[in-house]
Amino acid sequence: MKFRYILYSALAMAALGTSCSDALNEDPKGKLTPETFFSTQDELNMGTYALYRKVCDMQTNTNPMMAAWQGDDITTNPGSNKQDLADVDAFHPSDGNKGAKWLWETSYKVIKAANGIINNAGKCPTTPEEINIAMGQAKFWRALNYFYLVRRFGPIPLPLQGDVDYSRPLATVEEVYTQIVSDLKDCVNILPTSYSKAPRHINNTNIYITKQAAEATLASVYMAMAGWPLNKTAYYKEAAAMAKDVIDGVKSGKYEYILEPEYKHVYSISHNNTNETVVGISFSGSFTWDEDSEMSKSDLFESLGGWGDGWGTIKFWKDFPAGPRKDATYNPKILKNNGRNGETELIDWWQTEECHPMFCQLTMGEGNGDYDYTKPASYTSTNGHRHRLIRYSEVLLWYAEAQARADGTPNTLAYECINKVRNRAGLPNLTSGLSGEAFAEACFKEHGWEVAGYWNALVTRRDDLMRLNRLEQTFNDRVKNEPIEVAPGVLVKETVLVPANVKWQAEKSIYLPYPAFDAELNRNLKR
Repeated sequence: MKFRYILYSALAMAALGTSCSDALNEDPKGKLTPETFFSTQDELNMGTYALYRKVCDMQTNTNPMMAAWQGDDITTNPGSNKQDLADVDAFHPSDGNKGAKWLWETSYKVIKAANGIINNAGKCPTTPEEINIAMGQAKFWRALNYFYLVRRFGPIPLPLQGDVDYSRPLATVEEVYTQIVSDLKDCVNILPTSYSKAPRHINNTNIYITKQAAEATLASVYMAMAGWPLNKTAYYKEAAAMAKDVIDGVKSGKYEYILEPEYKHVYSISHNNTNETVVGISFSGSFTWDEDSEMSKSDLFESLGGWGDGWGTIKFWKDFPAGPRKDATYNPKILKNNGRNGETELIDWWQTEECHPMFCQLTMGEGNGDYDYTKPASYTSTNGHRHRLIRYSEVLLWYAEAQARADGTPNTLAYECINKVRNRAGLPNLTSGLSGEAFAEACFKEHGWEVAGYWNALVTRRDDLMRLNRLEQTFNDRVKNEPIEVAPGVLVKETVLVPANVKWQAEKSIYLPYPAFDAELNRNLKR
């Protein structure tokens, strides 16, 4: 069964990857192209499986997500093989940065596959419902990848067909957002609220995108549009409305989302298909999901035998409220040498070679089970961890912040939403009677703690800082790099340094450089 679907997906990918120019001067009879492919329901399914294969590539390793290292929650090793990460961390990546290159390539490959479905699936001789499901998956992932690209690069090419055009002009940021909103609104209108069979539904979880998942994503897009660089604050009202529809659907039993009662299960492999996940990328290693996530060693320090891609920043760790959420985000203690020689001693992070807090959301226990920091971590790099791009806790916080910013004063539901998230984290209810600004700031902080170090999130800490135009402050803090007391008499500083000749350059510092190879092909790709 698995081989059959992988083969079909390979054929479909070949079809969706064919450009118009490839067919020039050829006899198209018998040639597999997007125009000739969608002739049966099976072929429509294959096309969607091929799209999801490209979706898996978006996050199979850390490279496409390097922009998250601009956030004040993540840093990295300034040496080793982490130079590309360190350059993004210090706000001066070059046009040869592999993170920018991978993000650009993986996102545009998803967009190309999605365009093939969007422009051709409508002719498939099947039911309108099946066409809507395929079109909805394609429009969603096209929108989401344009959302990634516009926040990382600013103005970008906006192809909506399958053609290759190296002279394509850049669409403005606003034009890109207009297309994103259009695609997501279509998803809300045409997608069902649930599925019943694999691969659309696995282990009581909707794997395919649903109406409510599109609504939640649209709420995050409206939040971004309300902030920098568009600064169209009226969109906070739209964001609140979209998030509220999801919340109302959960309360009525129409939508399946939950808050995990215990925060330790938010990212655990034993709760891999938790319905706290609103939008996820599945890496199950079976059926059509035939790719593994390669991140089991990404949090584990190199000195412990891992890859150590992302370290926790010291100030963010210190400001992070104590409780079960912090203990599930960072190792409370670190097993010396990862127990490689039978060690059982637990030490503090400032006693390690890296001298930084160590994240643990992606770390697996032995046998790829749940991780227990008192025991050795797994050295296996691949696993079936379902990436949690959006969680229900985020929807609650987006509603709370957006409502307070839109109306000027938080309402009862806004308090209810943020307090649910805080209470699970072991924190008391937020003080009542706060101004809209103070309440919104509390929501911003709460979201940062919810996604700290989890670069797989659709809206990372870096994205929140960008929306509120605070990345310059993050840059300035890194330039100062003041020592921080982490224990009585223990002062430590960050390791990645901003070079003395690197100055803040507004948009040029915020956005990643266009990849050099693509810029050579398309002369419009320039700052």
